[in-house]
Amino acid sequence: MMPKTRRFRLRAKGSILASALACALIVSGGGASNAMAETGRPGEEIVLACQIEGRDRQAWVSLTETGATYRYGPSQAAPELTLSSPLADLDYVRQTGAAGTVDEIVTFANGDTDYRFATGFRNGPQPDPTALRPFGNLTVSRSGREVATLSCDPDSIERAPDRLLARMRDIGRERASDGVSFPNYDLHPRMAAAESAPCEAENNVDTCWSRGVSAARGGDLRAALDHYDMSCAARIMTSGCYEAGKLYLQNRELRDYTRARQSLTRTCEGEHPGQGPYACKYLGWMYLTGTGVERNLDLAFVELAKACFLHNDAILIDGEGCHFLGETIFEKRDGWSRDNTDYLAYIAFAQGCTDDAETVCNEARALLQRGQARTAPWVRRCDQTAGHYGAIKSCAELITTSTDFDVRQTVRRQLKLLFGQASASMDTPQ
Repeated sequence: MMPKTRRFRLRAKGSILASALACALIVSGGGASNAMAETGRPGEEIVLACQIEGRDRQAWVSLTETGATYRYGPSQAAPELTLSSPLADLDYVRQTGAAGTVDEIVTFANGDTDYRFATGFRNGPQPDPTALRPFGNLTVSRSGREVATLSCDPDSIERAPDRLLARMRDIGRERASDGVSFPNYDLHPRMAAAESAPCEAENNVDTCWSRGVSAARGGDLRAALDHYDMSCAARIMTSGCYEAGKLYLQNRELRDYTRARQSLTRTCEGEHPGQGPYACKYLGWMYLTGTGVERNLDLAFVELAKACFLHNDAILIDGEGCHFLGETIFEKRDGWSRDNTDYLAYIAFAQGCTDDAETVCNEARALLQRGQARTAPWVRRCDQTAGHYGAIKSCAELITTSTDFDVRQTVRRQLKLLFGQASASMDTPQ
């Protein structure tokens, strides 16, 4: 969560707080505007512009052939402060997605002072928290200590979406400052799906999906959904189905539970090891909660078992799906012994723990502690069977938070075997 905006009086020209105002360049949807045109310089391309909230000042950023220049000042007047950075050295982090996520973060240093811009979209206020609203905050720090947080008037924020990213790719830059590779698919201007070309394969994705991503990052979720639907129908890949399914499920304006289930089923049944488990999780949650479908614990168990254990041989999982699987197991307790139920739920929670899901780790620990306190037979059974199925020799050792990928995968494979063995015996009294 970003810090609350602090109000302060502007000090002398060139001060740290004036610099902060000069750098409050925030992102939203939209193309070039009058504000952008008025602040432009010959040979420069204005890509971001905004009005500082509560002040008669504008902030904007422009691109030159190799650099980015930040300016602050009154409209139609000389800027009060100018700061520049080569694109090759610009501290830039990019996150994919729009709803409720940070879109881009740009940070640059001036001596011992850092200026960090978090820009993008947040979920809106009631009555529709699923609606997107552009936001932007600048955190100013000196010697690692926060000095101020500034914001732009959300209604004034303007942007040429992803243009900053495109220019960095043009000069040969390949990674963000956090080491994450830049996307290699084309960046598209905003366009209606009805006016778009048919989907084609492109760099391991398809063009309809990448057009949807560009629309989503510009804040136009309806256009994004249309492109994702085109991608899903083309059957080149399942990523469009996955993104469409989430929007149909989560966005109030676009909600269609039937189409959500159809799109997510396509992804869950597909071979994508990264998105498949998440799609299965959403399906299982729908059946568990009766959201958009008739509540069905048997179907919830099937889909959530895929999310947690069974979707792919690489055992890439959705840790939250393991949490919902445990909940489903407890809901299905009727007809199962308490011992069998607690044991199977423990295996599900332990699997979720391997996915950095700390709350699921805590559920596993609490369940094990309760079992140990009452000397439950399932704990003894867990200790005995753990040693037969892999390197982990005790029940408690199945709860791992190791950062080593190979260690995690070893534990996941062992838990998958235990899950298969335990679920097959659920009808056997213990």
